[in-house]
Amino acid sequence: MKFINNSKDSIEVRVGERFNYSWVNINPGETIDLPEDKGKRYGFEEVLIKAQLSLNQVKTTEGQIGDKKVETKQIERPYDFLQELINIKGIGRKTALDIRKVFPTKKDLINAISNDDELPFRDDIEEKLRKEYGK
Repeated sequence: MKFINNSKDSIEVRVGERFNYSWVNINPGETIDLPEDKGKRYGFEEVLIKAQLSLNQVKTTEGQIGDKKVETKQIERPYDFLQELINIKGIGRKTALDIRKVFPTKKDLINAISNDDELPFRDDIEEKLRKEYGK
């Protein structure tokens, strides 16, 4: 279940297995996926599914089956450059946020790489970005 930290303070959350766990800091306004009882225990508020769906665009297509008109709705999620960066092996959330501060869109990053500009990141991160987005 998805929860949001609506308090004014950061909350430390224990994640992982019983003997193999780590602590994650959830800042105000950030979301986290947790089991329902655990999320409520930490004092988080549920993120409503309707609110999530309203952020997405709904594409409606009409058709016909025999004499009946039918309507199909498909949810189109907005493109998430941040998640794409996090999915690159070796790039975590904090590094992805830093990359997005310098290059807000994928197009900006690709342009910088194609112009052979120096990227203001560690050498290993720059190498991974050039390998992923270089042509």
